[in-house]
Amino acid sequence: MLKVLLLSMLLWSTSQLPVFASDPPPAITGWKSYTNARFGFSVQYPPEWQLGKPLADGVGISLYPPVPKSQMTLSGYLNMVEGTSQNGQQSITEFADAHRRIIQDLYAKKSIALKWEPESPVTLGSRPAMQLTFSYRDDNQADVIEFHIFSVGRNEGRGVRIKMPAAARTTLMPTISQVLQTYEPGRD
Repeated sequence: MLKVLLLSMLLWSTSQLPVFASDPPPAITGWKSYTNARFGFSVQYPPEWQLGKPLADGVGISLYPPVPKSQMTLSGYLNMVEGTSQNGQQSITEFADAHRRIIQDLYAKKSIALKWEPESPVTLGSRPAMQLTFSYRDDNQADVIEFHIFSVGRNEGRGVRIKMPAAARTTLMPTISQVLQTYEPGRD
């Protein structure tokens, strides 16, 4: 019982780690930089992380921490779907609802049950954003956790998808938080 209580406390405390920042710190010495040519967002990342190939149509990139089966994907997208916001496009809430439905449907097709954490309003590069967090068991029955953070602007939006083994959450989240603190959204 004590072991379960301690594990619960550890998981709760690590779930409270900030995954976002409102004011990016100055450049981190020795870290590499990535800037997306299409959407203008940029981020710094540790030198031991690997930079993946650009995503289709230049919308983003994946970064790979030195933790097996972990990745952080940064992307931009057009916000052209009709919604109820003042400019007639999707609001952050509408985008979050649609994103959650798409994820739920995608994993349901694979017969993978998702466990959702409460969504959280956050910031991404000092812009209002939403964070969706969910976990599941992969094909090898290993626990996986994903964080999807996104913002919407007048014409464009930005997103970050973080995927890792749940067991790596306590060791990887401090570095991911630092990476996200360097995130600059670019133009809109």
